[in-house]
Amino acid sequence: MTGDDDSARSQDRTVGGSAGRTSEAEHERTLRGRFRRVVPSVVRRNYAARLVVTLAVVALLISGAVLAGYVQVRHAIEDDRTEMLTETATLRASSLSEWQSGIRAQTRSFSSTLALTANETSVQQSLGRFASTSSANVVEIHYVDVSGAQAVVTASTEQSGSERSVASMQPAWRPAVREASDSTDPTAVVPSVAYERDGQQAMAFASPVADRDAVLLVVGTVDGRQLDGGAMGTTAVLDEVGNPVFPTAARNTERHAAHAGFETARDGATATSESDEEMLAYAPVDGTPWVVVTAADRITLFRPSRVVGRAAAIVAVLTVLSISVTALVISRETVVPLVRLRKRIESIEDGHLGVPLSTNREDEIGQLYDAVADARDALGEQIRQAHEAREMAEQSKQELKRQNSRLDQFASTLSHDLRNPLTVARGHLELLSAQLAALDEETDTAELQTHVEKVEVSHDRIESIIDDVLTLTREGESIEQTEEISLDAVVRDAWTNVDSKGATLEISGNRSIRADRSRLLRGLENLFRNAIDHVGEDVTVTVGLLSDGFYVADDGPGIPESEVDDIFEYGHTTSEDGTGLGLSIVKTIAEAHGWRLYVDSTYEDGAMFVFSDVTSGDELDWSDSEFEWVDVED
Repeated sequence: MTGDDDSARSQDRTVGGSAGRTSEAEHERTLRGRFRRVVPSVVRRNYAARLVVTLAVVALLISGAVLAGYVQVRHAIEDDRTEMLTETATLRASSLSEWQSGIRAQTRSFSSTLALTANETSVQQSLGRFASTSSANVVEIHYVDVSGAQAVVTASTEQSGSERSVASMQPAWRPAVREASDSTDPTAVVPSVAYERDGQQAMAFASPVADRDAVLLVVGTVDGRQLDGGAMGTTAVLDEVGNPVFPTAARNTERHAAHAGFETARDGATATSESDEEMLAYAPVDGTPWVVVTAADRITLFRPSRVVGRAAAIVAVLTVLSISVTALVISRETVVPLVRLRKRIESIEDGHLGVPLSTNREDEIGQLYDAVADARDALGEQIRQAHEAREMAEQSKQELKRQNSRLDQFASTLSHDLRNPLTVARGHLELLSAQLAALDEETDTAELQTHVEKVEVSHDRIESIIDDVLTLTREGESIEQTEEISLDAVVRDAWTNVDSKGATLEISGNRSIRADRSRLLRGLENLFRNAIDHVGEDVTVTVGLLSDGFYVADDGPGIPESEVDDIFEYGHTTSEDGTGLGLSIVKTIAEAHGWRLYVDSTYEDGAMFVFSDVTSGDELDWSDSEFEWVDVED
């Protein structure tokens, strides 16, 4: 950024820069007017339209939510009204069932009492008593003599009913009287067809009088409310074939029997059916083959849902109008200045860090302009630092590659240059051993053979050093890919690979971890060999779990406190045959995994090597601390 740019921005932020802000405001007005006159559609399409679309989506979501709520409410109302219709039919069916069962019970009781009556005078008196004790819906009681060619009423609670034929009084009674007189069951009660009596629906129930050629006829009327659908609609009672039981109280009932609900109710269960114009509820009448059907006009029945629908539509319209007004206001007050700010930010992205970021607004938009100006200045500094850091990182990366290449080349060269003369020396050593063996018995070869053995030991030690140097170099490379493995399985494989002699392995628990199996296997082998070499053939090695990793411990004398800090150093060893690289290789392998390896100096029962920060598998819980101890002996 140049000094002129810094000076200009400083002046914009002082009181003396008010003239500049006024000029900017005039420029905004001119620019706004120019956009409106020349390319207003492009502005709306590219910027303000985004806000309009967003608010339109909000309006659609709100309208959708209102619609979904309306649908739910509508379904709830329709379900509730349908349930009310079903309840109405069920109540009517229950009321009719109680009505007919009550009259049946009274008819059986009266006929049983008449069987004990001595003469006709007593019969008339009994009918009077029956009338006074019967329920309110029993309106007539007749004693019918069926011994002659015609059934004749010989006693009745109606004054005009005595000594009249049944057919002359009410033809609807005749089938019921005939069926009752022919019945062999003294407790039978036979209903007649329904007929109209004084404007009410009536039905007679006939029962034979035991040991007499007589039938007791009890007439009951149906309360009009039992056949009224009320506010829900109309109610009809159908027999088993779909004919109306009370014809004068039913209108156009033929269509009711055509629905599947009628079949369901006839089988003893309530049901509903619907058509384009009405809803129908069916309910069986217990103790009869009748079915009550209550019908209601759909428009009348579901009128509350229509009211809710109109209210939902009004809410949706008002929501759209409100959001439209909000879109216009927000577009004018926010979108236009934000578009201007975006253009200036794009200029900054193109490298023009000196673009002016001043505004005459003092609200959040103005604060945003100031924040962008501060961010621009910070961005310039960060870009400069990032360039420097990237250059340094690239240099470090290239240097690290060169060092790794040199180290690998050194290890390979060391291996090649040492193995060749070692091979030659081993060949001469074998020839020397063969010649010593061929000397005669008088020559003392014991001392010479001792020197040969020392040379062999030295060769073996050099070979071990070469192997460890190669291992240390290659195992320390970063691990690019790991796999999920069982700690228990890799521990057992490592124990199998070493010469455990008389040593014992104990494994405390198991878990899944993510690691490079071959490298972890080599590290565990080194730890096991280290324990056997330093403690002895009777050592017990324990592998157990920790909250963030695992440990390998032995029951030996432990590691002196003075050597704990140096135990992982290259070349550090307390064994005459050791290379001093075994534990260094273990630490290198742990660090290549991103783990931490250290000696637990608080462990008092021997030496404990702790692997922490170990990445676990997904299927096992690190917090599990209940394990079963297992002894594994080679």
